[in-house]
Amino acid sequence: MDALVPIHIGLMGHIDHGKTALARALSERVSTAGLDKHPQAIQRGITIDLGFTMFILDKYLVTLVDSPGHADLIQSVVAGANIIDSAILVVAADEGPKIQTGEHLIVLRSMGITSIVVVISKIDLVTEKQVQDVENRMRSIVRDVGIQTVEYVHLSANEKKGIDELRDAILRIITPRERVTKGTLLMPIDHAFPVKGHGTVVTGTILRGHLSINDQVELVPSGARGRVRSIQTFSENRALVQAGDRVGINVPEFIPSEITRGDYICAPGTISSSDKVIVQIRINPLYRGRITKRMTVNAAIGMPISTAQIFPFIEQDSLRVIVDAVDTEDFKAALVLQRPVAIDKDAKILLLRTDLPPTQMRVIGSGSIIEIPHDVTLNKKKLRIGRVQRIRDEDVLVEGLASTKKVAEALINARVQSSGGAEGIVKSPFGTRGVVSVIFSTPVRESEDIYYERFIEEEYRFGQ
Repeated sequence: MDALVPIHIGLMGHIDHGKTALARALSERVSTAGLDKHPQAIQRGITIDLGFTMFILDKYLVTLVDSPGHADLIQSVVAGANIIDSAILVVAADEGPKIQTGEHLIVLRSMGITSIVVVISKIDLVTEKQVQDVENRMRSIVRDVGIQTVEYVHLSANEKKGIDELRDAILRIITPRERVTKGTLLMPIDHAFPVKGHGTVVTGTILRGHLSINDQVELVPSGARGRVRSIQTFSENRALVQAGDRVGINVPEFIPSEITRGDYICAPGTISSSDKVIVQIRINPLYRGRITKRMTVNAAIGMPISTAQIFPFIEQDSLRVIVDAVDTEDFKAALVLQRPVAIDKDAKILLLRTDLPPTQMRVIGSGSIIEIPHDVTLNKKKLRIGRVQRIRDEDVLVEGLASTKKVAEALINARVQSSGGAEGIVKSPFGTRGVVSVIFSTPVRESEDIYYERFIEEEYRFGQ
């Protein structure tokens, strides 16, 4: 197994389009939650959790990451997309593409996946013309989304038709990501469970670095530390594993109930946790909703996902000035999370609206991390509007910018602007009722409006 090149392929598609049947047809071994054995999954006949199965293809050890197709489980799809190299998107020939099909494509593109196989499944249930019609629709959708390398396969898992063609197509699109084996260890956890006589086992895909038996590791964000007792890949013992490997790690000191999907295993002291992050986001062009201040979203920061409030801002005079709504394709924002999560500065960001019905596009946009701040401090713009009271030879008297002489004194040297664009500086108070003397660079008119902008620094926390 050490000689094989690890590759991770996401298996995605709408509910009941045949993903799990396809995984059974391809796979040789089953790993954590493989072919979903969750009691609810068995009862309802659907995948409700990430499943992991394996098969060998040429020189590759292929891990299939089976993501749930149900609309309510989009967050698990996003979690799975963070650890894959390529994807298989399954579309049933008797139903065609659905809203979730488009969502899955957007998620893949946002996570940097550029090569996929589109499988038209259940071809035994329809005519050849219907199969070709579905493929033509998918070609149009994939082209619009912008996935670069695409193979199309027609398949019936029940009749074992198209399986060999699918294997060949996978070989053509396989593009292993560059594995960073020399950095410090980084592995997001997708499952954690107790094993009698051994203690806690955590499973995941190593994104960076390497790991050996007896290494000390840290669980982030909890801060718990422990020593690696054993390592396995699909039930085979390993002494050394590295970036790209799918592993189960036995760390007896960890407590499964205190571990959440998206927590990280890392070298001690190398990853921080936070409930605040500054991000740069590009809006998904298929998203039709607004993006407003304090809007609640689901923020995927790599594999960790948390409820968050979004505070979009613009940069003005070296200040981050909060805005009420976003009106550009790209924007910067502070995300204030409901709970601290482990944050890797290189993680991709994906914003979701799970409060929307599944008939609407729920992927808001994607982007990257700018900063992981200790506190989120933004500036709120306040606008005062005054009026030209009198024009004198040496200055202009303006009323309405201050209510008292004391307030007027605080405006000395403040910059103001007229509605006509003339810029001015407050020179001094005039009288006791808040009138100020202003010197303008160009002439102004009687009764013209005068604007004074000021910025108030505010700290933001979730729910406040």
